[in-house]
Amino acid sequence: MKRLPDDIYRQCVAIAKSYYAMLQRRKEQEEEILHGSAPPDGQPHGSGVGDPTGRKAERLIAARQRNEQKIRAVEQAWARMDDDTAREFIRQNVFEGVPMQYIDLPVSIPTMKRMRSKFVCMVAEELGEI
Repeated sequence: MKRLPDDIYRQCVAIAKSYYAMLQRRKEQEEEILHGSAPPDGQPHGSGVGDPTGRKAERLIAARQRNEQKIRAVEQAWARMDDDTAREFIRQNVFEGVPMQYIDLPVSIPTMKRMRSKFVCMVAEELGEI
């Protein structure tokens, strides 16, 4: 497997490690869409012409799309892992942060390192980085 450039590798590791945080962010974004902001209080708020609600919606949609792209990349890479043992390793090590030496699976540490590297490369592929 081809070695990723360091910056892309670190970026993909960070994205994969933040998978649970991204899922939480998705939930928060959905809540914000559903509940919106506080109703106007009837007071003037400047002379600026525009559509603050529309701008906020555009920013929220763009942020949600970026978040969804990352979630989808991690999930697709995870689904592409060879077997249940590899997926369980990725869940424990990458998503939950359990150090390799504390993971009780029938694979060696070097094999775990290869699985992790392969997963990170697949995340990079799914994100279109390679």
